[in-house]
Amino acid sequence: MEFNAIVDYLILFSMLFLSVTLCFCLLRGMMGPRFTDRTVAVSIISGKTILIIAALAVYLKAPYLLDICLIFSIISFLAVVVLNNTYLLKFNRRMATKNRAVPEAQDNGD
Repeated sequence: MEFNAIVDYLILFSMLFLSVTLCFCLLRGMMGPRFTDRTVAVSIISGKTILIIAALAVYLKAPYLLDICLIFSIISFLAVVVLNNTYLLKFNRRMATKNRAVPEAQDNGD
């Protein structure tokens, strides 16, 4: 068996394995009980997608796909940052309304 054929099979197997694990991460992101589970799942999904595109670039011998990997990585990083900032704003608003709803305990001077 020729070396290039072995490399092609290895790349195809790695893309298949990454696709299967990407489905598990997608399931974890949808079922995650906490926000952090979902955020980590989104980050892992974007990382695995970048790896699949890079492996596809090597398999097809198409270097322009590596540029797409770079652009996708920047967009996914910004998406995770925006997602976290949105959650923090929502959390801070919730805490502010919660603190206003609880009346202050009055000191009777005892």
